[in-house]
Amino acid sequence: MSLEVNQEITEALATQEVHEEVFYQSAEFWVAMAFCLVMAALLKPLLKAGKNLITKRIIRIKRELQEAENLKLEAQKLYAEYERKFINTDKEVADIVKEQENAIEEIKEKKEREMNLYLQRKSSEVDSRIEQELEQVEEEINHLISDKTATILTEVISSKLTKSDYNHLIDKSIGQIKEGLSAQK
Repeated sequence: MSLEVNQEITEALATQEVHEEVFYQSAEFWVAMAFCLVMAALLKPLLKAGKNLITKRIIRIKRELQEAENLKLEAQKLYAEYERKFINTDKEVADIVKEQENAIEEIKEKKEREMNLYLQRKSSEVDSRIEQELEQVEEEINHLISDKTATILTEVISSKLTKSDYNHLIDKSIGQIKEGLSAQK
């Protein structure tokens, strides 16, 4: 057995010597090289595509961050504007109240003027009516006085006048009435 083992070892060594060739002459080397070249050729576009995707994502994220920053600035401006409006609300309310008070005062003055004019007109109407009533009362009083006077005179005259004096007085009165009527025409 030892002989057989020795022979096998020798054959294995001989085979090994045959297989020990230069590395670039072996098929495995060239398969490995081809694999590496194919991988390098495929890896370069894949890396480029990956880099492009990452660059696009970075650009998109930067754009979204810029939009978010712009929205934040806009929100801060709106907040400041609403805060300013809120602060100015008291002033605006006071201005509106003052305007309304002025408008009310103007309306009040206008109504007072209208009321004074109305009262003056009514007062003059009342004064006019009072004057008319006074004139009417004076006429009635004068009429009553003249009636009473005429009645008293009639009684006095009839008791003291004779018939001839009476006729003479009537004729004289008729003449005076005619003269008065002709003077009015």
